Amino acid sequence: MYRTKFGKRLPEISAGLLIVIVGFAYLLDSKLREQNEWVRHTVELQSALNDYEAAIFAAESGQRGFILSHDESYLGAYNDALSDLPKIHDRLAKLLADNPAQLNNLKVLSDESQARVGYLAQTIAARKSGDEEGVKKAFERKRGQKVMVTIRATLRQMAGTEKALLIARQTHAARLADALRAVIIFGILTLVTALTYWIVSARRQDLALRRLIAESEASAAQVRQMQKMEAIGQLTGGIAHDFNNMLAVIMSGINLALRRIAKGQAGSEQYLQGALDGAQRAATLVKRLLAFSKQHPLAPGVIDVNKFVSGMSELIARALGEDIKTETTLGAGLWKVNTDPSQLESAILNLCVNARDAMPNGGRLTVETANCFLDDRYAREHPDVPAGQYVLVAVSDTGAGMPKDVMAKAFDPFFTTKGTGKGTGLGLSQVYGFVKQSGGHLKIYSEIGEGTTVKIYLPRYFGSKEESARTREDAREYPGTGLILLVEDEDAVRSFTSANLRDLGYDVVEARNANEALEELRNGRVFDLLLTDIVMPDVNGRKLADEAVAMRKDQKVLFMTGFTKNAIVHNGVVDPGVHLLTKPFTLEELSLAVQKAMKA
Repeated sequence: MYRTKFGKRLPEISAGLLIVIVGFAYLLDSKLREQNEWVRHTVELQSALNDYEAAIFAAESGQRGFILSHDESYLGAYNDALSDLPKIHDRLAKLLADNPAQLNNLKVLSDESQARVGYLAQTIAARKSGDEEGVKKAFERKRGQKVMVTIRATLRQMAGTEKALLIARQTHAARLADALRAVIIFGILTLVTALTYWIVSARRQDLALRRLIAESEASAAQVRQMQKMEAIGQLTGGIAHDFNNMLAVIMSGINLALRRIAKGQAGSEQYLQGALDGAQRAATLVKRLLAFSKQHPLAPGVIDVNKFVSGMSELIARALGEDIKTETTLGAGLWKVNTDPSQLESAILNLCVNARDAMPNGGRLTVETANCFLDDRYAREHPDVPAGQYVLVAVSDTGAGMPKDVMAKAFDPFFTTKGTGKGTGLGLSQVYGFVKQSGGHLKIYSEIGEGTTVKIYLPRYFGSKEESARTREDAREYPGTGLILLVEDEDAVRSFTSANLRDLGYDVVEARNANEALEELRNGRVFDLLLTDIVMPDVNGRKLADEAVAMRKDQKVLFMTGFTKNAIVHNGVVDPGVHLLTKPFTLEELSLAVQKAMKA
């Protein structure tokens, strides 16, 4: 690109202008510092003059107090003032050394002050000797008053002189500063003009580079969008595939059962059971999806992980079969954690089942617990986990191991290395979502031919809350008694839930919304339990429960929902004291939840 001679010499010209501007700026700074020094000098001088006047007044005050009261304690201020006056005089002499006129004023001030002090000393001596007539004559002559008039006048004159000098110096400095600012502004304008010329010429070269960068960013955005759409497609495809399979089982089972019933043939039970199994698999899939997306509500409790893992040993053994040997290594002095016990159990079982599938010919599985500390270095390498104290639960197997590309996708939803129909690909995704929602960390270590270890790190619990008793309740029906107010805006869900409750032995009053429920409550009927959906139009279940409890403090409440936002779940954790039944639920789960809420 062609450039003029001015353009070629622009860097040298700019540097010269910059040097000139810096030189003037330095000169301005020097003048300003000089001005500030004179201001400080004037302030210090004014302070010394004030101190001088105060000392004279203090001496007079002490003398007058002694004369009037005969109390010699007043002479303390008098003596202190006499001691301070020479020191203040020396300060003033140093500050006024460059001003002969002010030094003359200081001499007048000193002479008058000595005369005033002599008069004070004379009256004090007369009072001490009992010469009342001498004291009276001294006051009648008013010598002290005349001297003080001269002292005050001299002090005002000296202060006025210093103030005038300060104003003159400030005016001079301001004029100089204005001139320097004008020069600096001129230099800056000249420099800006030169730089503008250089920037305009350089911008032409920059445009091509910008176009290249924009094209590159657009290409990268297209790649990211394609990857995102591919991930969404994989997710939705996996959901559609699994749900289609489950819906096929449900619809086929119900249709076959209906045909058998219509023909009066036996054997419809097996088809209905198959449909129910398919529905339960679909419900499990939804829960895993919620866990992966960190939307499944947690009900945390304080847990001793050693006792927890020991209590799962029989369940793990049943899940693994006889071909796999199990071993448990429990860490000594293990810290407690505050997490959802059912989700922790599900996570450990998922890892054990994955380990079992990796050892088709048998092997050994180890569940290990330990206290550990993830330091700052580890946290820097893994930004998703803060440094701190954690409780480790590790599940290790002696299976085939995983290659690096499989480990990188292990937590992706619907990713599985198992054959068709042998896995949903959501097991590790559910574990990942639960651990992250609990504030923990998950790590996989694997080597081909050696096996795999999956480590769960849960934050140590430092609180004082009592340890939650972990009880595995049997999934069976409990016959119940009592009156339940059921609130559900979906007619079909309300109808089937009501039928289930009546089948369990409860009396049920149905309400389609919160307003109908409030009418029932205001009628004075006493309900053993309020069973309400959370997400409803107008008034949600949480507000309804609050009003019900306001009417009757001991009102028992059980919430049910398929998905919650912030009504009873905050930061992914169910609020303390809240009972929650997640949709869809089985008859056994409904029975257990109702019994638990009523006993609370």
